[in-house]
Amino acid sequence: MPVTPATSTPQVQENLHNTVASSPADKSIKLPHYQERRLSDVGITVKYNAGLSSQKVESSLKAVSIHRVVNNEVAVTTNALHSIIPPGSDVVINRSAPHITPASPSQTIMGTHQSILETKTSLSSLPDSAFSVIEGTWHDANTVSIAAPGNVFGASGCLSCTDVLLEIPMVTELSPAFEDVTQAFGVKIFDEGETVPVKFDKCDLNVVEYQITPANHQYSLEEANGFFVERHEFPHIFMASSDQDEIVITVGKQIEDDQFALANIKVPDGKAIMLPGGTIHTDSLSRGNIVIMLTECVGADTVLMHDKDSQPITLRVDSSERIGLAEWHL
Repeated sequence: MPVTPATSTPQVQENLHNTVASSPADKSIKLPHYQERRLSDVGITVKYNAGLSSQKVESSLKAVSIHRVVNNEVAVTTNALHSIIPPGSDVVINRSAPHITPASPSQTIMGTHQSILETKTSLSSLPDSAFSVIEGTWHDANTVSIAAPGNVFGASGCLSCTDVLLEIPMVTELSPAFEDVTQAFGVKIFDEGETVPVKFDKCDLNVVEYQITPANHQYSLEEANGFFVERHEFPHIFMASSDQDEIVITVGKQIEDDQFALANIKVPDGKAIMLPGGTIHTDSLSRGNIVIMLTECVGADTVLMHDKDSQPITLRVDSSERIGLAEWHL
């Protein structure tokens, strides 16, 4: 998710309140305390894990806090800063806040986020209904620069497509080819308590919770100059904050110079999806409270999806593959 940074540093002591995360079923698990900070320049109040370094909280909140509105409706906003993952660390998945935490030495495993790509499953082995193939040309921002409100990395490039509407199949945990699809696209699902190999060594990774509402679809077309897809050096992890949230990650793979395969993956409840660095993706179809591991310390190759007439195209879930999805995707 491209993010808009706060334009000035929030004051540390502004409107702080002590809060505690909801108690899990297992009373032996100690949840962190959260405080709140009012970000006047963004116009929102954000919770943050009070156990984090105050200096790092200040810089992280400045970088990751956003509030996007269309026609007086909130499209995307920042809820909380849960964790800060130091360089070179693996992470552990938790259903309860802070959701994604640094792995201890005893929890650290072999491999890095790039190890997820080591699979022998090919796109050609998947059923045709599991993904879409689109014709388009990827122009990065150095080649074609397009104004892109909300993109912290600056102007976006363009994925110039032959279609004006992209209906991309949905793959869920109930789909027979679910595991094959994740492997073919070079991503992986992790369950609660599992260690995820990360070891990104360039900088800290922030674990941030955003709220994405149905108005984000309208925002993308009317305010943000179109839906985006991107790829970058750092890895992502996405998971839902609760079982009421629906996390749908569109993943892509370039198969020819001007040809891309795309699939929508619904992240199972209580689980997380890892996208290694370099994965083509967008979270535009997610709804609810989404927890994301990200950073702004390295750039991203973000492109807006436009048709041949330079107009934004619509991104949708292919209804033929919809299984048990929320009403707002209809």
